[in-house]
Amino acid sequence: MTNEIAAVAIEWKYLLGSTPLEITATLSAVLGVFLIARQNILGWPFGIIWAAISFYLAYYEWALISDAILYATYIPVQVYCWIVWARRGASTEAPFTPAWLPQRTQLLLLTGSVIAVAAWAAGISLLARQEWIPEPSLLIRDSTTTVLNYVAQFLQARKKMENWVGWLVVNLLGIHIYWVKDSPIYAVQYAFFLGLGLYGWMQWRKSMSTVRS
Repeated sequence: MTNEIAAVAIEWKYLLGSTPLEITATLSAVLGVFLIARQNILGWPFGIIWAAISFYLAYYEWALISDAILYATYIPVQVYCWIVWARRGASTEAPFTPAWLPQRTQLLLLTGSVIAVAAWAAGISLLARQEWIPEPSLLIRDSTTTVLNYVAQFLQARKKMENWVGWLVVNLLGIHIYWVKDSPIYAVQYAFFLGLGLYGWMQWRKSMSTVRS
């Protein structure tokens, strides 16, 4: 019986993290995404906690410079999203519900995202050559997740359905990146995000159907 309990404890330690920071970040992240999927405004403060801890780990532990920059800027972005949801949710002019972008806007968004990834990677490489930052790891993949995080976050603040497509790419790449960097806890975390992202897409789509009916 003791061995079984120990085995369960080890399994949960592996999933949640091996340090108090990793455990706190994991729980905050999962709870935050779940609440956003439910269109609950309380998801944003949990995102702020996750971002602050993740910045420290990405910069000082894993040398994922793009991700570290992302997490540092994620705090004001989360505050912005929090404010938008609060204002739009309180407005009586029109219901603040999920919606798709026009196809032309989708194409422009895709093109702009590809250009932004290339520009971000070039900028990080330049800073590294000047020795202003450490040598980046997994440059293109890391840059892609960084840029798409910004794009998806902005779309999520406006309740645009395309945000879940962006998160799908980010989460799949995140699983790969952190597995390669020998951080299984964050790989598992992004696997949770992948499932929650699909859940969020279904919940927002259901919300759209309810409004139309």
